[in-house]
Amino acid sequence: MTSRRWWIWILAVLVFAEGAVLGVLLLQDRWQRDAAAAPVQRGQRIAERMGCFGCHGPGGAGGVANPGPKEASAVPAWNDGTAMMYSDTEADVRAWIADGHAPGTKPPQGLIQMPAYKTRLTAAEIDDVTAYVLTVMRFTQPDGKAAEGQDVAKRLGCFGCHGPEGRGLVPNPGSLKGYTPGWDGADYAELVQSPAEFTQWVRNGITDRFRANPAARHFVEGEVVRMPAYADKVSDADLEALQAYVAWVRSHPRGTR
Repeated sequence: MTSRRWWIWILAVLVFAEGAVLGVLLLQDRWQRDAAAAPVQRGQRIAERMGCFGCHGPGGAGGVANPGPKEASAVPAWNDGTAMMYSDTEADVRAWIADGHAPGTKPPQGLIQMPAYKTRLTAAEIDDVTAYVLTVMRFTQPDGKAAEGQDVAKRLGCFGCHGPEGRGLVPNPGSLKGYTPGWDGADYAELVQSPAEFTQWVRNGITDRFRANPAARHFVEGEVVRMPAYADKVSDADLEALQAYVAWVRSHPRGTR
């Protein structure tokens, strides 16, 4: 009888473990679908697929040389303010992508010309690429405390892991969801449930709630790219500014689809 109970117990443990593994896999699949649904992330993948980074540089962060009859310049990068010379509005950015130039403007006279993607991409895909370009350009800038927080995030290297403007989603093997979460999605609300938890993530690299949960702690400690513990490298004023910037990001989504 004892032996039989022992085997029943082992079977129950195996069934529970299998169910847990399947549950995690299903959740990861759902989270991956949710990530794929974000306009900025879709736009990044479309831009890569359409060859945009070949001219505008990796992620749009540095254009190649583009000599012309009157100037020796470069294809504009999206992240250094150069693209702002060609686009005054969000509609201008979309027009560059769709038509190869903004209304009332002529393309730069370099040998490399901007393609018109309106015959190769759907309207929804153009919207997604526009959302990504606007994010890399930091087209809409915060002010006040949020602007201070943006400077703090840049100084601390936050955008390297959390993506342009903190909108993610940078792949992160070993993590529960497979990526480092952005600050503008549902992930953030799951991970940060109070200002105190925000402080714990920044100062300690993990929250007390996650540390107390064996499963959550396992994934946090198993990530290839782990959240740094900034400890005393951030002041209370830095934390306040960072929270203001994250709030700004969450209240200013890129893309609507």
